[in-house]
Amino acid sequence: MLAGRRFKLREPVIGTALEKNGERTAAMIPTSSVIEIISGTASGLRILDVLWDGKVLAMFESDIAERGDELADRQQAGKVTLASRRKQEVSL
Repeated sequence: MLAGRRFKLREPVIGTALEKNGERTAAMIPTSSVIEIISGTASGLRILDVLWDGKVLAMFESDIAERGDELADRQQAGKVTLASRRKQEVSL
C-alpha cells in the first residue's frame, strides 16, 4: 500500500488539481517539496493522489519514482519503494 508514504522531490514535477468548477488545473510542484501519497486511482494509468502544501493533486506514479526520494519513517522500514516496485514489474 502506497498511502501515507512521503517523498521529497529532486526536480520540479507537474501535478493537476481538481477545481470547484470541475476543471483540472496544472500546478508545478517545486524541487525539495515533500508530498504524501493519499490514494491511488482504480484506472490503469498509475495516477496517485498526493497531498502537497495543503492541496490534493493527481500525479503520475512514474514522476514520483523518477524524480523523488522516499523519506524513511521507522514504520516504513522494509517496505518496497516505488522505484524498486517499477523495476520488478519491468523485469516480469
